[in-house]
Amino acid sequence: LAKRAGISVRTLQYYDQKDLLKPTATSEGGRRIYTADDAATLKLILLLKSMGLKLAAIRETLTSDNAQPVLELLLAEQAQRLEHDRDQAVAQLKTVTAVRKSLTGAANLPLKSIQDMDRLMANQRALRQVHLRLVGGGLVMDALEMAGLVYSWLTGNWWVFGGAMLVAVLVAIGLTRHYFLQVAYTCPHCHTTFQPRFWQAFWAGHSPRTRKLTCPHCGQTDFCVETIAKDALNP
Repeated sequence: LAKRAGISVRTLQYYDQKDLLKPTATSEGGRRIYTADDAATLKLILLLKSMGLKLAAIRETLTSDNAQPVLELLLAEQAQRLEHDRDQAVAQLKTVTAVRKSLTGAANLPLKSIQDMDRLMANQRALRQVHLRLVGGGLVMDALEMAGLVYSWLTGNWWVFGGAMLVAVLVAIGLTRHYFLQVAYTCPHCHTTFQPRFWQAFWAGHSPRTRKLTCPHCGQTDFCVETIAKDALNP
């Protein structure tokens, strides 16, 4: 039974000691004799354990007078979670497949040396720092807005909230300008790295790591990959 279930004999014996899965009978020599129903129960135990239930909770559930409706509810919830995970995995697979198809020109950008790898890693670290500064600035904006709102609500002085919003807007403008000065974009067609004009980049459609821009070198409009600007990487 242990071999069929993919567990060790010691684990099966442990379940017996914990009154979780008692054998239907024992032979004259003391060997445990399990039936097909015991095998089905073991499968259920292993399933519930994989869902995060403790052995004591599993034993209590299996021996409860309401075992069937409780199990049906647990399994229905697990099925819903698995279906959600499956849908997410399918969506991610489609995205990965589409991205792979769009990277047909990636072979033109090989990593030929340790220097190339170092440059790539430095680029990633620099971008991470830029993103962290944006997040930090955003938190400062939120704190200013909330503090101004609470103070104005308590005192009735809404000029304070207006001032806080003005400061938050100025912080947002500064962060946006800083961001576009720190990053550049690489064209997926000719692999030219360039910095677009501020308003061109500001209004362009984008994803977390790409922005739809027109390459000044080849004239193609496509989603260009975000990278760190040379001035930011080598100030």
